[in-house]
Amino acid sequence: MKYLYFILVLVFSFAITTSCSSDDDDNNSNIESTFLEKYQETVWHIAVNEFNSEFVMFHNNESVPFERWGLLGGQGCYDNHSYNLSEFNAKITENSEDLLEITFGDGDAWIITVEGDLLHWIEVGEEGVTDYIYDKQSPEVVDDIEICQ
Repeated sequence: MKYLYFILVLVFSFAITTSCSSDDDDNNSNIESTFLEKYQETVWHIAVNEFNSEFVMFHNNESVPFERWGLLGGQGCYDNHSYNLSEFNAKITENSEDLLEITFGDGDAWIITVEGDLLHWIEVGEEGVTDYIYDKQSPEVVDDIEICQ
């Protein structure tokens, strides 16, 4: 009888110590968000001069990852376009937490990263590398943009 009692205590102790673990709930906290998830609905702005200004907003959609509002040379209104990558023979080749890379069929690429409140939009192509720097904006700013008819 003592032997049976000892086995029951041993099995019960083993079951208690191995079935409950404090790290079970922590597994989901280690999952990184993607760039598009992290910066969804975030608006960025670049102004080269009074005739050349652009806003960009990211969406968590790998087919249409962003839309742009571009100032049309001196008209005072903006053109709005959602970028469907298939229209440009392009695809997302990396979508990690801090990097979005879009590669085109001709080998050109856009590499997009964020440093604080600045977005770096790096264009890599036959003509070289260009780094465009955008400032972070309030998402409401695009609600007030005048769209060209």
